[in-house]
Amino acid sequence: MRIACMRTVCRRFAGLLMVAGVMSTAWAQSGDKVSQYSNLNLAAFGAGSGNDCWGYVSPSGREYAIMGLNNQVAFVEITNPASPVIIEQIPHSSSTWGDIKVWGHYAYAVTEANNTGVQVIDMSDIDNGNVTLVKTITNPGRSHNVVLDTDNGFLYTVGSNQSSGTTMCFTLADPANPVKVGANSMTQNYIHDAQVMTWTSGNLAGRQLFFGCSEGRGVDIYDMTNKSAPVLVKRVVYPNMSYCHQAWVSDDRRFLFVDDELDEGNLLVPTRSLMFNIEDPENAYFVGTFTTGLLAIDHNQYVSDGFSFQANYRSGLRIFDVSQMPSVPVEVGYYDTYPADNNRGYDGAWSCYPFFPSGNVIISDINRGLFVVDATEATTRKRPAGNFTVVKGQIVSGGLGDTELSGGGSLRISAGANANDRSPVEVEFECSAYDESPLKLKIGSRSSSSIYGFKQVISLYDWTTNSWEPIDTQGITPAMNDTIVAVNGPVSRFVQPGTKTIKLRMRYEVTAGLARGLLVVSLDQLQFQITR
Repeated sequence: MRIACMRTVCRRFAGLLMVAGVMSTAWAQSGDKVSQYSNLNLAAFGAGSGNDCWGYVSPSGREYAIMGLNNQVAFVEITNPASPVIIEQIPHSSSTWGDIKVWGHYAYAVTEANNTGVQVIDMSDIDNGNVTLVKTITNPGRSHNVVLDTDNGFLYTVGSNQSSGTTMCFTLADPANPVKVGANSMTQNYIHDAQVMTWTSGNLAGRQLFFGCSEGRGVDIYDMTNKSAPVLVKRVVYPNMSYCHQAWVSDDRRFLFVDDELDEGNLLVPTRSLMFNIEDPENAYFVGTFTTGLLAIDHNQYVSDGFSFQANYRSGLRIFDVSQMPSVPVEVGYYDTYPADNNRGYDGAWSCYPFFPSGNVIISDINRGLFVVDATEATTRKRPAGNFTVVKGQIVSGGLGDTELSGGGSLRISAGANANDRSPVEVEFECSAYDESPLKLKIGSRSSSSIYGFKQVISLYDWTTNSWEPIDTQGITPAMNDTIVAVNGPVSRFVQPGTKTIKLRMRYEVTAGLARGLLVVSLDQLQFQITR
């Protein structure tokens, strides 16, 4: 079955009218280190409520939000995040619950409405405004969620309803025509949500592991490699289980982050996020909890670049830095899409999607539709140098600790012992990034010279060319000179593969004919500002 699209020009024009006419402005916004680009409310889509969301990036690099709604799946271009444009809307039977995932240029959508099945949606021509429903899988008739094994090309439906089955599996060898493999039920019990991946270490290396949220039973870890004979590897329980709802694995595959949807209401506790150690899945165990301190119910969370992005219903999007596990995660920013209150209740943020190359994040809100937000400030780690080497010159006083933002002094280096020495001063610093492909990088520093007539040259080491690349040059004076330099172009070239090391060179040299006397440089507040 194919659903014909309206002409691209007409649809985009209509989308622009909807953006202009029905963006939500009724409630004052609430956020910290996260700001709103745009919001398409439910009227823009012709829908009564929102549910899940996911994302897609076309081969051209254009970004699209996929918004789940009670009566449709909507495709919205957000390449310009401040001006979203509705591209297409694929209808389905009305349901409060709906979920979407993406494999290649296909989106797969399910709902809990009877006979909705699994919608297979082709986005290959989305840049030209064409999105088509190419197939509906009728068995299972309905599902709560759809889960993708992106390592191996399998689709799982969870919370399904087909005979006695509750978790079904389909091969995506032909992504336009998923074919069922295995039994009607791949799991022993109802699974609400899951994540699937090929394990890379230990006894289970090479196995396709399924981390399933199994209601009041806890986390069920299955080996799904043999589709004809799935094996329950481990069931992990935790204190005061109410409803194990959704989970996501950390980037380093050491920890699993879980939300229990009913514990806030049943236990009357603040938002409770759960942590499990899964380094050895056969012996996985509960580690502990962390919280926003608010009453809101947690719903969906995804981990990207060491940050957990949580859609916590009435308290909106909450972002935690989980890169320092097993230390307790720290909240680094939020954006509240339901500013009326932060109480328990099934309103507000249903889900979020933090995996766009731009770093922009989308939030799907039950009451207020689609939000596109800028989380740059919240997801920027400000790190001091880890070590340093004086390449030219000699230390007068201070050390590495004095270059930190909170340091009381400064690192002072001279060109030499001779008062007329006009040699340059050169210091190299190193810092470790969280991953090999950060989005943005800035270098902040505070420096001064003992005399006039010198300039500061900041360079970064390009690991692709094995050479230093100057990124900023400016004069320095006896007054403290504060500098923040943004790096242009792909940042990954300055991050060493494997070690994730960033090397920085600070060079202070003569401005021709101006310098008189010995150069002594004071360097303070050196900082690597690395955005995921």
